[in-house]
Amino acid sequence: MTSKSTIIVANLNNTSALANVQHAGATDIGGDQVNLVLRIIDRTGSLLRFRAEMIEAARLNVEALINSKAGNETLMSTWTFNATDGFTIVDGFVKLEDVTPLDSQNYDMQPEDMTNLFDTVYTGLNDEFAGIIAYAKGLKSKGLRVKVTVLVLTDGEDNRSRINPEKIKALTANNEGFYFCLMAFGTGFAQEAAAAMGFPNVREYNASAGELRRMMGEFSKSQVRASQSIVSPNAFFN
Repeated sequence: MTSKSTIIVANLNNTSALANVQHAGATDIGGDQVNLVLRIIDRTGSLLRFRAEMIEAARLNVEALINSKAGNETLMSTWTFNATDGFTIVDGFVKLEDVTPLDSQNYDMQPEDMTNLFDTVYTGLNDEFAGIIAYAKGLKSKGLRVKVTVLVLTDGEDNRSRINPEKIKALTANNEGFYFCLMAFGTGFAQEAAAAMGFPNVREYNASAGELRRMMGEFSKSQVRASQSIVSPNAFFN
């Protein structure tokens, strides 16, 4: 199944757009186990000068997971966000070989873009059509064993969301066994943002050349390890 279902959602209440997101079905999954990876990637203007590096880092992440032992058991969904466009669902949950690469068209931004982090994370977790919690629950009801990783990658604090992060924290608290991870491209804000959302796994990197690839490399290694172990939500990173 190839999604190629890029959907831009500017309004949180646009349920018709979210209902059109395509996910792999239970019959598309070979075997009785699946690893779900939701990537929520910042697309605000402050990342404009690092766009090419982010595109390459995201590609290397997919490549690393494809080459892992659990590659054929992994489905990935990629979302990007900025306050100008709202958020974009590049793919619903698809096999790794069907993941739509980031490029200069689907990963573009304007210098004045602001950060709607909480709105995007809440919808990515909680939406009844596109969200990972409902999708994971549906797969479990079909008898599949499901492991879930949520990666949020951002370079700044939220400054435009309408959602209170306490709503996100309620979701993370009620989904024990999920890995909730925040990786910050820049320092000084990650711990506070992660605590507000209830994300126990946090990493910070300097906002400088080369760090995005290093960040994605650490995530890839940690995801490979997590896919081969018993889920322990407080121990995703070394």
